[in-house]
Amino acid sequence: MSNRVIDGPSYQRLLSGVHTVAGPITHEDRVRATRLAVPAAVLAGISAVWVHGGDVAWPDDPVEVILPPDRRVRSRTHLRVRGDVLLPGEMMRSRFGPVTTPARTAFDVGRHSDPLRAVPLLDALVRATGVTRQQVEDVAAQHRGVRLIRELPKMLDLVDAGAESVRESQLRVVLVQAGLPRPVTQYTVLTSDGMFVARVDLAWPELRVVVEYDGSYHDDPRQVARDRARVNALRAAGWTVLVVDRPQFARRDDLVAMVRNVLESAAS
Repeated sequence: MSNRVIDGPSYQRLLSGVHTVAGPITHEDRVRATRLAVPAAVLAGISAVWVHGGDVAWPDDPVEVILPPDRRVRSRTHLRVRGDVLLPGEMMRSRFGPVTTPARTAFDVGRHSDPLRAVPLLDALVRATGVTRQQVEDVAAQHRGVRLIRELPKMLDLVDAGAESVRESQLRVVLVQAGLPRPVTQYTVLTSDGMFVARVDLAWPELRVVVEYDGSYHDDPRQVARDRARVNALRAAGWTVLVVDRPQFARRDDLVAMVRNVLESAAS
């Protein structure tokens, strides 16, 4: 990666004045490019979640940074700049340069109107760092009246560090916001004599109901065979198993109705 002017098919542009060799681009590449282009920037938002260990940033996600309000640096493609004031203790050093602390990062990503966007980031951040609600609320107490501050408690109420992917978080949020009982994440199912059966995405143990999200990696034929054996083992152990794929997730009303019907049947 270089900030020299480079042209030709062997190179590709990351930011103005920053190029890298042609090939797949990762969020790390974009973070490193940002550090070259805007050295004073503090990584924030989804990029800070990524730096802290949350695997939530896609290659095309823009790098998010904070600069003092008086710095005139514009957002651009793949770079989102926000003017803000970071108080003492809200920034730390990382191998990618300055980054907001886990508590300040949670404060930033949790002030969002869409729980399907905010909660997966919070889940990943809490899972990776162990940041607590009290620590986030301590930051919020120093920034009363900021934009969307009233959304933060709602998002924190929905956090569950057990989620292991963005889509698992979103699936849980959809079900809970529809009024369904809150499931247990990453639940270990055992047979009646204590033998391991499976660890499942979402479970209602008292009803012996499981909901799993079937992501793209499940399309591999070898994974399909493993999934089938796993579902059969769960059913043999007396559990009801629902598998949600991408098209089903897109039909939210049908998805909620299906899970609600199964839970009500199990309860009766």
